[in-house]
Amino acid sequence: MDNKRIKIVYMSFSGNVRSFTHRLQEYATQQHHLNNENPLVDLLEISEETLPTESDSKFFVLLPTYMIGGSRFTPTLTEILTTPMHDYLESYNNVKCCAGIIGSGNLTLGKMYVITAKTYAKEYGLPLLDAFESRGTTWDIERVYKILTDKVNENSLM
Repeated sequence: MDNKRIKIVYMSFSGNVRSFTHRLQEYATQQHHLNNENPLVDLLEISEETLPTESDSKFFVLLPTYMIGGSRFTPTLTEILTTPMHDYLESYNNVKCCAGIIGSGNLTLGKMYVITAKTYAKEYGLPLLDAFESRGTTWDIERVYKILTDKVNENSLM
């Protein structure tokens, strides 16, 4: 079906997640041109300025890692900066439309790698679908697109 779309709601502070999502969107467009059954990607960036709105379709959340405290070996930490995403998910009960979480982080953080995404997944009872480091590689983009496409196709989500 050429009307299926993947909606990604994301946050980006340093630009890594923004870069990844835009490259993922470009990749999806290329794949759609090759076969119109491949879904396109729609993006919604959440920030402090975002006014929560009601989601009218299923979506995936993509989050960077932003926590303070703890260390590589003792993950006693506090989440910072992603409050607008909590607000978006909790407003209008948008969390009911969320089909999963993807995280971005730095592998050198050890146990804290993609801890923000893991925390969201646990807090909201959502699946952690995948993770990638920093801005992600071409392989990461292809892998994440396949995961999201499979989710869309298996559940007729979007």
